[in-house]
Amino acid sequence: MKKYQGIFKTALLVSLFLLTFTPNKFITISTFLLLVVILSLFVKDSRILKILSFFIFVYLWYLVTDRLLFIPSYILPSPLRVLNIIISQKDVIIPNLISTLKITFFGFILSILFGVSLAFLMHLIRPIEDLIYPIAVISQSTPTIAIAPLIILWFGFGSLPKIGVVVWATFFPITVNTLVGLKSIDQDMVDVLKAIGAKTSDIFKYVVLPHTLTYILTGIEISSPYAILGTLTAEWMGTDIGMGLYIRRSFSSFELGQVFAGAIIIIGFSLITWGIAVSLRRRFTRYLGGEK
Repeated sequence: MKKYQGIFKTALLVSLFLLTFTPNKFITISTFLLLVVILSLFVKDSRILKILSFFIFVYLWYLVTDRLLFIPSYILPSPLRVLNIIISQKDVIIPNLISTLKITFFGFILSILFGVSLAFLMHLIRPIEDLIYPIAVISQSTPTIAIAPLIILWFGFGSLPKIGVVVWATFFPITVNTLVGLKSIDQDMVDVLKAIGAKTSDIFKYVVLPHTLTYILTGIEISSPYAILGTLTAEWMGTDIGMGLYIRRSFSSFELGQVFAGAIIIIGFSLITWGIAVSLRRRFTRYLGGEK
């Protein structure tokens, strides 16, 4: 592949030059597609390709809105306009964003504690599992958008009902994964440790916790994107501050650019939350010698 590096660099420079300076729409589209093909053929590092996919998406968005004007701005605002809104309205967005992130953080921490505790309780007392598990499944069969108005109406517009919505939206994957981890512990190893007189605390410290923690982190990884979406749903139903309120007001006044700005900020922080959860799970799994 090294012998083609010269061709790759030349094709890349020509494509970037044409995309920057040509006024012809057909040449622009053809060059963009050619650039995507070149990158997919020559870039073999999956991490670089994943990063490039983000920039390709944003540039495609810029092409169809700003450059080629295929889609009018009242349907799809350009990325430059959305970026300008984020910068110009930072004094409004930042307080709303801080409020949303606070609710998300406390709600998700509470959800982790509740989900893990519930799983341990169901594992230790089998009748509790038989009683609670069906109710937990029913709770997850109910869409958050349907239960959030009831929680807000019952408990008011303060922070606690919103935290409750976040817990409702995120606890189930954590509980289920933790329960699966507890049930897959090597019982023979536990029996041997008991036979040689090991303390219960030592069995928990050296067998139960290391084995189950991977499953707990997987549950956190699965549910992490829903935490900020749960906060947004609760804020959409009623609040005096938060990104849900910012997006709802923008939507009511037909400010599509502001709706996109709010949505992109939420997506960005949701991805950051998920990335942190994935990084924690991979580091721990690598520490145990499972994933390379």
